[in-house]
Amino acid sequence: MPELPEVQILVNQLGPRLERARIQAVEIRDPKIKLRHDIVGRKILRVWRRGKNIIFDLSGGLHLLVHLRMTGWFEFTEPKRYRVAIRTGKGTAYFEDGRRFGVMQVVTPAELQRALAALGPDPIADGCDLSRLRQTSRPVKVALLDQHLVAGVGNIYASESLWRARVNPRRRADRLRPEEVRALERGIVTSLRKVIRYGPRIFDVQQFAVYERAGKPCRRCGTAIRRTVQAQRSTYCCPQCQR
Repeated sequence: MPELPEVQILVNQLGPRLERARIQAVEIRDPKIKLRHDIVGRKILRVWRRGKNIIFDLSGGLHLLVHLRMTGWFEFTEPKRYRVAIRTGKGTAYFEDGRRFGVMQVVTPAELQRALAALGPDPIADGCDLSRLRQTSRPVKVALLDQHLVAGVGNIYASESLWRARVNPRRRADRLRPEEVRALERGIVTSLRKVIRYGPRIFDVQQFAVYERAGKPCRRCGTAIRRTVQAQRSTYCCPQCQR
């Protein structure tokens, strides 16, 4: 699933291609997606991100709200299969989504505000604030996946950030010491910003510290990385660095 860094990289590509362009046509190939026809003719004023959500601000006070979910992505050359094509005077963005879980809807400002208000702090847009994290007794790795507590972090960067902070993913979130919370805040921001800097080449150059490296040596101490399962999701950690 695309997480905050991948979504930000995509927003960085969408903005220059679509901002200030007028929507000339919207081609919907998947009946699961239903969009208001009156967005045709409107300008795309801004493309931005909140957590894992992509927001297109449209002229006339509407917004196109997109969540990529498991496999959603935007391409700029026509792929073999796509769910929606947004055609503008500057070019076309194709929404492809193999598993068809992604969500695309037109919302009013009030509806957008309600949708985003449910999210926790965005580590990049707001600065990383994990104060809500200490209000839950869940394991810290599981709590990090709760978008109400922190927006944009998913399974990959939860594991990566905990490794950076040297925090055991099974620790109860409400029992973390203040210095551990601060280390985790730094770990999250460092992990996310590092990946965002990769830009569109992310999938070619990214190397994880622990994610999907079970049995391989820790990049810090050499101990074999361990895989466990928490809340039906894979967790990767170093049993030495993250005691």
